[in-house]
Amino acid sequence: DAICECALALATSCGYPPGYFDCLEEDNDEELEIERNDVRDVARSVCSLDSGFNGTHKSPSILILERIVTACNTAMQHSAASGQLPPETVVHILSSLAKPLNKLGKTYKEQPSAIGCAIMTMSLVALGSVCDQLISSFESHSLSQILPLSRLALMATASLAPMFSSLAEITRESAASDVEKEMITIFKRTLLSSLQHSLLSTDRIPELLAESTLPVTRYDVKGAMRGPGGEDHVGCIALLRLSHESDYLTNAIFEVYGSTILHDLSCLYQGLKTSELVQGAGWQGVPYSTPYTRRIILRVISRLALHEMKGTNDQSSNGGIILHKLVQVPLGEMRSQKERHFSADKLFRVCEAAFDLSFFTPEIVADLFGNPSDDLGMMFECVITGYSMLLFTFDADVVWQQWGRLRGGALSVLRTCLNENISDYCASIISALIKAECEAATVQSNHGPESGSNIFNDGVVGEEMVHAGASIMLIRECLDRIAKKKDQMEKCTNECRKCLSVLKDVAPIVMPLLLHQSPEANSHVDPRSTIAEAWFLTMTSLVSICRNHEQIAASLVGDDVESFLGESLSIAIALIFLKDMGTKDASARAIQRGMSLDGPHTLAMLGFASECMLLGPSILVAGGRSILSVIQVNDAVGQSNIGVTILAASLLRAVSGALPPWAVEETPTLIQSMYVAMGSDCDKLIQILSAATKVTASAPFGAINSGELLAGRYLDVSNVHIESFLRQSKEVCVKGNWKKLKVILKAACGGKKKDSGFNLKPQLTSWEFERL
Repeated sequence: DAICECALALATSCGYPPGYFDCLEEDNDEELEIERNDVRDVARSVCSLDSGFNGTHKSPSILILERIVTACNTAMQHSAASGQLPPETVVHILSSLAKPLNKLGKTYKEQPSAIGCAIMTMSLVALGSVCDQLISSFESHSLSQILPLSRLALMATASLAPMFSSLAEITRESAASDVEKEMITIFKRTLLSSLQHSLLSTDRIPELLAESTLPVTRYDVKGAMRGPGGEDHVGCIALLRLSHESDYLTNAIFEVYGSTILHDLSCLYQGLKTSELVQGAGWQGVPYSTPYTRRIILRVISRLALHEMKGTNDQSSNGGIILHKLVQVPLGEMRSQKERHFSADKLFRVCEAAFDLSFFTPEIVADLFGNPSDDLGMMFECVITGYSMLLFTFDADVVWQQWGRLRGGALSVLRTCLNENISDYCASIISALIKAECEAATVQSNHGPESGSNIFNDGVVGEEMVHAGASIMLIRECLDRIAKKKDQMEKCTNECRKCLSVLKDVAPIVMPLLLHQSPEANSHVDPRSTIAEAWFLTMTSLVSICRNHEQIAASLVGDDVESFLGESLSIAIALIFLKDMGTKDASARAIQRGMSLDGPHTLAMLGFASECMLLGPSILVAGGRSILSVIQVNDAVGQSNIGVTILAASLLRAVSGALPPWAVEETPTLIQSMYVAMGSDCDKLIQILSAATKVTASAPFGAINSGELLAGRYLDVSNVHIESFLRQSKEVCVKGNWKKLKVILKAACGGKKKDSGFNLKPQLTSWEFERL
């Protein structure tokens, strides 16, 4: 009781003060919002159900949960009886209990209990009560009164979707008792009220009642119908969660609301679209909802309509008719722009249509790609045309900003399609996009690091929009989806072969670009680094399939996947040899050849090399054979497997300073992978490392001159030093203490590199582009 009273008292103490929402343009009080988050954490913690709860045992946490829910329900009923809106603090504390209530619902399916049934019933009554009161209050209360309560109730609805799903699953069987029957009845009533409230709030309360300050503040303005620090209308989020949680819950939605929900959602969508057209882009001094909010509703409609069509097996059902009309709108917009000249307005309209299309379900978008039309192709033509219009200028006007957005929209459509399958048309489009981008990047690199660019800058193809290489990442995402499949192996095999076909098709332009010797760009965003990151991450995903899916891997043998992976491995090696480390007589050049290796692409490169070598001895042979086609060496040590020796020399050179100091952390893993690839033969590994400390170039390559040691100047030392290094390495190998190898490598390769000018270890690049 004391803990329960304490939690409720904390919730009361951090309630919004009177008049807080009178001025919706003001920013939220950050200290108050932090306190409210802390209270939510406290409430969740004391009701966590983690202390041995098994569905029947009355642990302290479930007793606390019961008392808090009872207190919330009592307060809701008192306010309803008096004709007043419920206290905001009560709705707040109820919305914070979603995690334990969801766990209770999941446990109840397996182990029904009286206390579990009672708690869920009370929570449903409380939520249903506040939704009903809000629905009836829109005409009689001001937005400043309704907004905070509606926002919290919608957050509770969205968060409780897993519990709703559990209860929906229970309804498939006959209820075991009258009490359980009552709970199911209340669940259905509350689900209907929650849906009605979500629809009404999205329609009647704009996402933003004042200009958003989220880019510069943590909690946005008071007049934002969003979760704390969030970006989307909570009414849309509630509808999204309810519609996507499970098929059981989707069935329950149609049961309680009927098929008219599709009509009501369509009317809501059209209303938001009309408001958007009137408002224009961004804040114009009147309340509005963002296009992303409208598209969430489109995603909800798409999911529900498709579910109905599958249930009735009728393409001409109500859902089928609504979907057909909605899909034709963005396609029609693209069609209407086909003959217009390349302009900001055209690109904007095609971009908006593309993003709309990307929010349909993957099945629908994949169907469009299975039967492609000129309307769809026009979108990709605009993107490819833009690459061909590369200019070496320092100005990026609105035309190129809109082109950058369109590029993101087109990639979003492809990403949605790939979540279902990769058709021949989809594969050909991705291949064309990669080639167009890499051709433009090659031309840009040919003009040197000082050249400006209307395309490769942060506002078009860069951090503020979508990085170069995003089209390659789509293939990686497709490979990762295939890797997770446990069935439909024939389909997965065919899709994997299509992905490999795309990669092999674009490799002749991607690989030379990665090795382009133009120094790191300083007057434009260097596209090579993110293209390299995307390439090596995708190669890693391909390796993962080869290692973990025998049936698919066997089918790829005929496609010569091993030679292809070996070629990519040789590119990683060659990149290391581009970097000048200086000699005993001369320091390294200030401006290095090739792109900088101080970034996440090096992480991706090293990760690929490590995973690739685990494919076994044949991949070392394939990689060695490929690297020997570009690097000529003096085989003075008589080492027959010279390709593997060059690979080992590249790793020693990396530690010696060719790669950033943080890359040393990855090198022991690489050498361990090489050891495994050699059949875990310690003597053979040491033999290779020994040869790697001696092998020299017989012809210039990258930063290496003829006669120069591949491993770098720090290994150009006495035999005593080399023998010590090899002896310590062998000890590590025998004992399996690979972490110790980092210290040994650093000592052998010149020690710690102070004041190197390199950055700290980076994070991998984000490839999200739904909100451009």
